[in-house]
Amino acid sequence: MWCLLFVLALPAAAQDPDLQFTQVSSQRSVVDIANAGDGSGRLFLVRQPGQIYINNNGVDLETSFLNIANRVTTTGNEQGLLSVAFPPDYATSGYFYVWYTGGGGAMVLSRFRVRDDDPNLADPNSETVLLSVTQPFANHNGGRLQFGPDGMLYLGLGDGGGSFDPDNNAQNGSTLLGKLIRIDVDPGHGSYAVPPDNPFVGNGAVRDEIWATGLRNPWRIAFDSGTGDLYIADVGQNRFEEINHQPNGSSGGENYGWDIMEGSGCTGGGNACNTTGLTLPVATYDHDLGCSVTGGEVYRGNRYPSMQGMYFLADYCSGNIWGLRRNGSQWALTLLADTAFAISTFGRGEDGTIYVASPSNGVFLMSDGAPAGVGFAINDGLSDAWFDPATHGQGFFIIVWPDTGIVFLSWFTYDTERPPQNVTALLGDPGHRWLTAQGAFSGDTASLDVYLTAGAVFDSALPAPAPPVQDGTITITWNGCNSALLTYGITSLGLAGQIPLERIATDRVPLCEAQQEP
Repeated sequence: MWCLLFVLALPAAAQDPDLQFTQVSSQRSVVDIANAGDGSGRLFLVRQPGQIYINNNGVDLETSFLNIANRVTTTGNEQGLLSVAFPPDYATSGYFYVWYTGGGGAMVLSRFRVRDDDPNLADPNSETVLLSVTQPFANHNGGRLQFGPDGMLYLGLGDGGGSFDPDNNAQNGSTLLGKLIRIDVDPGHGSYAVPPDNPFVGNGAVRDEIWATGLRNPWRIAFDSGTGDLYIADVGQNRFEEINHQPNGSSGGENYGWDIMEGSGCTGGGNACNTTGLTLPVATYDHDLGCSVTGGEVYRGNRYPSMQGMYFLADYCSGNIWGLRRNGSQWALTLLADTAFAISTFGRGEDGTIYVASPSNGVFLMSDGAPAGVGFAINDGLSDAWFDPATHGQGFFIIVWPDTGIVFLSWFTYDTERPPQNVTALLGDPGHRWLTAQGAFSGDTASLDVYLTAGAVFDSALPAPAPPVQDGTITITWNGCNSALLTYGITSLGLAGQIPLERIATDRVPLCEAQQEP
């Protein structure tokens, strides 16, 4: 793995994290990082040209999860496929949502569905367009999708572009530009429904979808998974970058000030302005320290105590990374690192781990000092029957022997079809039902040698005509007590690939979890 070089810009206090970055993906042009919340531990990496790739425990799958490059406009440097979000019921519904620049530069919110036969592939033909918003300029497309604790979809839209909001969109309630919107995208509604408790429902001067106003270009929004609070990083004009905070339980209706305010200052320079009714940012920095804020995630993992509860943000131009904490009624913004890279987005894994992306350098895990051990430790609680839900005709018996550091695997299929008389069936043919593998494990990974047995017959006293021979390898990497990625290569047959695994039953999951280090 490759570590991202950084230099501390200021001496850090004892309680501040010592940020380090370890590369987990080489994907370029990543502008959003999401997890599906389905227990798989996968990261979904959104590439601006129009693709979403899966990173499974540090391995980039070769085939994209979704490719809609033929529908995405990228003529402006802020256009493209910008975000993906998975609803709380994704594991059962298979629906997910994307935000991208479509034809004519309009921003598009669409629903897609994962394929029934492969959890690592979406159906590009399943698109349902829910919302299209005309953009007067090619910049300020905003646009990170986030499902809130209430199950509603939140989306921050830019003001439409241009300098100083020339059309006054951010303060105009008749347009969605320059707003934070909140909608109910349950497929039962067809497109979407407006939650009846949205703050402007019934106000004829303001669109019902609007949750908050006064934004310039929110890049990006994020919910704190621990408190439900919402953070909005809003890119400034030419003086200030800002972070807005909306506490969980807010009834909406906040006006974050643009284009009356930029940061905590009036856009009219030295002239006074009326701030009545405006919600001012909790943190700002000026353009001596950068030029374009990149938000941001709150760390709620359990491996790095010094990061706990801290909201991390960066500047795209300078590479600076800050941590933002609340101390009572005050907020403290601490400069933690000065990296040598542009930072386009943050993202969060299912375990609370935070990742950052650099458009030209890939995706990195962010840690406090060296990464804390491995993400998972193999133990005998994993001894069980496993399968890939997308391919129900096969399965795996796995046995872990901790005392010897060995994992044994048998790969079988469920069907009872037998090969024709006097025909030798190869792996994958009807009738070939079995292979075995064994090898050592360390940390979260087992490296096994594959053995093929030819000519043996079940329920027969006849021995195999020849002993098993080593013919390929299998690597299993676990990212939790109920999920793993199996990578195989069978030399003589020229077969290779990857299979995501889950347990057939979950009875032994508590035993596995009890043996994990705290």
